[in-house]
Amino acid sequence: MNRQKSYKDRVAAWIWTIFASGLSADADLDILRKHFLLNLIGILGAIFLCLFATMAALQGEYLLSIMDGSILIYIGANLYFLRIRKNLVFVSLFGVLGTGIYFVFLVAYSSMGGSTYLWVFTYPLISLYLLGKKVGTYVSFSLLLLSLFCLLMTTGYGAPVSFDIRFITRFVAVYITIHLFSLVAEIVRERVQQRLRTSSTELLESLKKVQKSSDDLADINRQLLLEIEGRKRVQRALKDSQGFLDDVIESIQDGISVLNPDLTIRHTNSVMRQWYAQNVPLLGKKCHICYHNKSVPCDPCPTIRCLASGRPEREIVPGLSGSSVDWLELFSFPIRDKETGKITGAVEFVRDITVAKRLEGQLYHAQKMQAVGTLAGGIAHDFNNLLMGIQGRTSLMAVEISPTDPNLEHIRAIEEYIQSATNLTGQMLGAARGGKYNPRPTDLNDLVEKSSTMFGRARKEIRIKTLLASTPVVADIDREQIEQVLLNMYVNSWQAMPKGGELWIGTSIEKLDQLFCEPHQIAPGSYAKISITDSGIGMDASVLQQVFDPFFTTKDKSRGTGLGLASAYGIIKNHNGFITAFSEVGSGSTFTIYLPFSNRLPDEKIAVEADIAKGSETILLVDDEKMIIDVGQALLTELGYHVLIAEGGKQALEIIANGKETIDLVILDLIMPGMDGGATFEAIRDVHPLLPVILSSGYAVDGLASEILHKGCNGFLQKPFTLSELSQKIRSVFQAEGPR
Repeated sequence: MNRQKSYKDRVAAWIWTIFASGLSADADLDILRKHFLLNLIGILGAIFLCLFATMAALQGEYLLSIMDGSILIYIGANLYFLRIRKNLVFVSLFGVLGTGIYFVFLVAYSSMGGSTYLWVFTYPLISLYLLGKKVGTYVSFSLLLLSLFCLLMTTGYGAPVSFDIRFITRFVAVYITIHLFSLVAEIVRERVQQRLRTSSTELLESLKKVQKSSDDLADINRQLLLEIEGRKRVQRALKDSQGFLDDVIESIQDGISVLNPDLTIRHTNSVMRQWYAQNVPLLGKKCHICYHNKSVPCDPCPTIRCLASGRPEREIVPGLSGSSVDWLELFSFPIRDKETGKITGAVEFVRDITVAKRLEGQLYHAQKMQAVGTLAGGIAHDFNNLLMGIQGRTSLMAVEISPTDPNLEHIRAIEEYIQSATNLTGQMLGAARGGKYNPRPTDLNDLVEKSSTMFGRARKEIRIKTLLASTPVVADIDREQIEQVLLNMYVNSWQAMPKGGELWIGTSIEKLDQLFCEPHQIAPGSYAKISITDSGIGMDASVLQQVFDPFFTTKDKSRGTGLGLASAYGIIKNHNGFITAFSEVGSGSTFTIYLPFSNRLPDEKIAVEADIAKGSETILLVDDEKMIIDVGQALLTELGYHVLIAEGGKQALEIIANGKETIDLVILDLIMPGMDGGATFEAIRDVHPLLPVILSSGYAVDGLASEILHKGCNGFLQKPFTLSELSQKIRSVFQAEGPR
């Protein structure tokens, strides 16, 4: 089928080439029309002329046959010229003229007989159609005149056929009629063609306008597409920018809240939604309703001030009850329109300062404890000096009095009161974090077991249960101080259970990290833990906040001084540990003690009460208080020692440098005006490196005293001390030094 279609296409193209003289289909329509007409007339004329020439030759009309053949050749030459040159005017003119000559011949030949003259009537149509109205009319009437001449010449000249006047008249009338009809047809054709051209021109103009409009629309469409693409890019950029801004806001670990001028929440980040999860969704609600459960704005409100003043504002506000935060630091920043400068809202930057507030509270508590402790320590020091005077005089009286003397009982009672007062100053020094008197590696399991058993025997109304670690829980502690801490805890729990109850005591080894240790200002690591839990009445938040404050107590004056837990806090702190308390009203209390764990083996040494040991060496007593000097000199003299007195560090150095007497031992006070015990000790070591020195103070072994002991001081005496304690300390130093 494709082959057949291709054959038809080739035939159609061949026919078009013949009739259009090789012109393309987009050539001028009038030119194509004339080419088609010339080729059609020529081809048809050639066919008929071949036929007529053959017939004429067969009939013996050789002249007609020759004329037909000549015209045939003429027509072929014109068609060839038209095909080669494409000169339509030349071919049309000579073609029409040649045809006219041929038609004149036919008219003339018609006088010989026949009707060949009838072909003349086609001439007006051919001439007008090919040459136009004006030239065609001239040529057509020229042919008419020539035809009339031929017709008239045949009349009366003996021609075989004679045309009369009527025939000639009819011939002319018919010819003119045909010419007129052809002229009218040509005029109509030209008018129609003109109108077609005008319409075509208008159509082309319209098409141009349509094309221009289409081009304009295409340009507008391209511009619209570019604008749409630009808007899409802007929208994508805005979306990306908004997404980036949201990501930034969401990544901030503080709360962000954007408010309208009427305090309506416009935007929040995830931190705010987490803090106030119980009130989500937050958007569209008033901030004071969502964040504080209040129906009216807060007073004071930093955002209201910010909206009114146009300046950033700050306020510390409480967190929502039941949320994960207790305190918030709130900054409010105004939002301004870039063009008008009008305030259109506010941004609240909210930071959780709960931990900071707790640390601040702990710092305040620590500073308060330090201040009170400093005061308590000073009082305890002075009080210990007074007790030293009383204890010394009492010891001297006890030595001189007969065992059967009735006043001995009063002396022993005075010593007991002194011991009670000494315990009280010990608590005051503990509250002042006065130091560890005698730190040794101690198994807390053994200490808890013995102290709880002893306390349980005296408090039958409470049931004590212990849960001790399976391995030794060792810490470097002053056993007597930590035992005092535990007894203070036991007493506190017992007093919280007036109707009896249960007391749970446990030990363990805990690994504490930086996060846990940082608020307590201790280093992370392994800690020995002692937990004491009672089933008592518990404490509310206000009492719990002050439970470690010195002299704070909820008991009657007859039942407590308020120093028990304060001294416990100070003692544990001085052991580089910390103590925590947790309690709720009606649910009992839990106190937890953390002490640095020690890898050393526990010390099993047990102190044994010693007798009074005397000597005969020379001892230099250095103190700035006359009362201590008098009592100390009397005690040392009673023990058999030769005593030299120095009322300060400079005088002591002068006596040593004088060298008049050999000094075997120095008892040196720590706190003295001018040259204190530390400076005096270093000066003594410079002059006499091997001279034994015992440090004595109303303060405990801490700070400066501890530094002096680490520098090589031979011993420490805590005021007040008894005659027996003084004698044993001196003899132990002499024994450690060996023969001099």
